[in-house]
Amino acid sequence: MRVDMNISENIKEPYAVIHTAELTPEIAELAREISQFQSGKAVLIGNLDDRMVVIDPEKIVLIRVESEKVYIVTEEATYRIGKRMYELLEVLGKDFMQVSKSAAINLKYLESVEPSFNGVMLLHMKNGEKEYISRKFVPQLKKYLGL
Repeated sequence: MRVDMNISENIKEPYAVIHTAELTPEIAELAREISQFQSGKAVLIGNLDDRMVVIDPEKIVLIRVESEKVYIVTEEATYRIGKRMYELLEVLGKDFMQVSKSAAINLKYLESVEPSFNGVMLLHMKNGEKEYISRKFVPQLKKYLGL
């Protein structure tokens, strides 16, 4: 795929134009991903009590997968979201880290780390949530903590 960029002082708001012979699922996904970004911030829509709610990425404490469904936990509520965890991690960036097969945390909300059994550690989040980090992800956490 070829990419052309036009940088001009006359352009007030950035926009993207896609030229294609046909609308493929890949092109539709690319257009959806581009349209979800607003001023460098991802827009996440979660479901709560039959309502669709815009979730501020800064307020996300952790992401959990339960029964093949993905949930975003904030200080206020837990939302069901229609994306996979790896897709969320790509969008959310460096402040988020996967800590197990079924969980990821916002490192800004990490309060303390407690050793547990078999090299597993228990993470305490600032909002009172707790999550286990599996041995596979401990080196990455230690690097983040400077240990």
